[in-house]
Amino acid sequence: MSAKRFKFIGVSRLQPPDVAIDLFNILNMLVLLGMFFLLNSRFIISPGIGIELAKLDIVEARKTVGVLTVQSERLIMFNGDIFTLDSLGYGMKKYLKKVKPSEKDGNDPVLLVRPDKSLSVNVLLKICSIAKDAGYENVQIAISPVAQK
Repeated sequence: MSAKRFKFIGVSRLQPPDVAIDLFNILNMLVLLGMFFLLNSRFIISPGIGIELAKLDIVEARKTVGVLTVQSERLIMFNGDIFTLDSLGYGMKKYLKKVKPSEKDGNDPVLLVRPDKSLSVNVLLKICSIAKDAGYENVQIAISPVAQK
């Protein structure tokens, strides 16, 4: 058998594509990366309350003027009386007038707060604000060590 040769007219060989960098695609990628880094960084302002932390290495021994035990927002015990969050400020002011902490000691009036473990931080901050308005200079939070198993 004889080999037949076919001749294709007008068909050329395939050539590799030209290597070129498209400037628009690079700029598009840079803009997307920039947005990604800016939106996932500390440039976004998060709302909240700034709290100045004290050193926790030692326990301060200060004379407390008032002990507050908090079970919930509706059950707050202050020096033997039961208050709600709305009436707590009046009770604190009345108690501070009765006790009249002496300024000879050099200590400002300190409120000791014994919170329940289910108390929210929002309620605790409201209590601190009420205590400051009533005349307390410092608020100490009583903590107990966690029982180990």
